[in-house]
Amino acid sequence: MIRELSKWGVGPSIILAAGAYGTVAGLATWFWPEVCLVSTIPYPVFQALGILMLAAGIPMLIAGGRAVTRAYGSDELATTGVLGLVRNPIYSAWIVFLIPGLVLFSRSWPLLLTPLVAYAVFKIQIRREDEYLEHHFGDAYRKYRSEVNELIPWKRRP
Repeated sequence: MIRELSKWGVGPSIILAAGAYGTVAGLATWFWPEVCLVSTIPYPVFQALGILMLAAGIPMLIAGGRAVTRAYGSDELATTGVLGLVRNPIYSAWIVFLIPGLVLFSRSWPLLLTPLVAYAVFKIQIRREDEYLEHHFGDAYRKYRSEVNELIPWKRRP
């Protein structure tokens, strides 16, 4: 049986896992900086990359949040705008841009693995959302899923 999903989707499980891992990685970095900090790359490189990632992620999070909220509220399958580039724009903003952008400021290689933990949980949990949407929207969602990337925001070539 397909369960109704809240407007938060599987986001809370991703946040919980990434937050738990990030806490452990942050503590490891705090207690063993000589082992965990990347010192071979100058810190301004990390800062610049972090700023670029945040500059891409924040607008995507805002646009994705608006689009998903509007679609959820009207019970329609939205496939345009940011949802025409990526099926999961909020998760994409966090996993691809915001978490990496924030952890780049730490220079901690264990913290730099946090997006991978978030991605792994996303890949396991997103099946629930896909099943729900496929059950709810049928062929329209199957077509959309075949044409639009799951997490990386760029158009597929026909």
